Amino acid sequence: MKPAILFVDDEANILQGLRRMLRGMRSEWDMDFAEGGEIALSKLSGKTFDVVVTDMKMPGMNGAELLDQVSALYPRSIRLILSGEADTEATFRTIKTSHQFLPKPSNSERLAEIIKATLQRRDSLGDEKLQTLVTAVGCLPVSQAAGEALNDLIEQESASIDQAADIFALDPALTAKVIQLANSAYFGIGDPVVSPKAAVNLLGWDVLRVLLLKHALGTAYPAGANKAIYESTMAQAQDVSELAGWIASQEGADQADVNRAQLTGLLQGLGRLVLCAAGAEDYAKVPALVTAGKTIGEAEYEIFGEHHWTLGAYLAQLWALPQPVVDAIRFLHQPSALEESAQGSVALLAGHAALGIATGMRSSDPKAVAASLIDPDFLSSQSCDSKLDNWLDGWANRETAA
Repeated sequence: MKPAILFVDDEANILQGLRRMLRGMRSEWDMDFAEGGEIALSKLSGKTFDVVVTDMKMPGMNGAELLDQVSALYPRSIRLILSGEADTEATFRTIKTSHQFLPKPSNSERLAEIIKATLQRRDSLGDEKLQTLVTAVGCLPVSQAAGEALNDLIEQESASIDQAADIFALDPALTAKVIQLANSAYFGIGDPVVSPKAAVNLLGWDVLRVLLLKHALGTAYPAGANKAIYESTMAQAQDVSELAGWIASQEGADQADVNRAQLTGLLQGLGRLVLCAAGAEDYAKVPALVTAGKTIGEAEYEIFGEHHWTLGAYLAQLWALPQPVVDAIRFLHQPSALEESAQGSVALLAGHAALGIATGMRSSDPKAVAASLIDPDFLSSQSCDSKLDNWLDGWANRETAA
């Protein structure tokens, strides 16, 4: 069955233009067009749409109000805004209900590319329940430490953007969300932002403070069986991010690639955070399985029938995070499975090595554990087969010296 795409705008000529521009996609998509939010909801009530693309400023029901309804009633639908302008309050309302904010007019090829890539990544999750679980995510809980630090910062009259940036840069949930926003058409359409600190500086403290008060960037994680795994995943992410950046630097990468490597390391557990929070009831069975002797990954797969990195890559694609980072998240545990032409990214190499080394560092035999987790064929393909010991020793000595 072809994916069904619904385009919504209050101007008939805009819809006609989209119909004309996307004529070439008729063989791949089942497209429908709605003149306004009320008509869109009527169409949605009678048919399942995989993607809803809406204008923001419309008379009667605007785009924000429409997406409120779509996210509540049809959480599996991918929600895109295609708009040339929007007032600040309406846009703030869509921070959690829209996945991407695209500029209008938009290049039809680029729009088609975004929709196709997102659907392909969604469909890599064969279970519709898991597809809905991820698509419904508006933001994720932040770590307890980050939440407390931000609450303190909000109360300060002289809070600085640098203080906020330092907090955001250590929290995967906040980082993913702020980079999603910084790369949206509403906040900027310049070069892609790959650093959480750069994203925070682009948005500014005034905007971030409002969004934090509205709980639009993250929520507090509730006490419960899953909290320990959630917090340990956060802590591991910080270690892997720092190590991935260091490995990328050792390999002579430029700053942009170092930033991508760090971002990959920080977000490599994004799917586990989704499962812990959005799938909390089922995930509560994981700790008992771990106590019984399974690894966390084995327990997750037994409960959900899927690996967390597939979910993480889908959320990263939904939120239009940098494509090399999305691909690296998906293949970080099995880099040789990625098509050979795409294996050369620094983010993938540094992230894969860092994940293995950081995991090994927590064991009694760091080198053996790291070697068991790192793909030797992949290292060889990147001409790095002799570098693992150097990375292990260099990182350990760096920490000792520090």
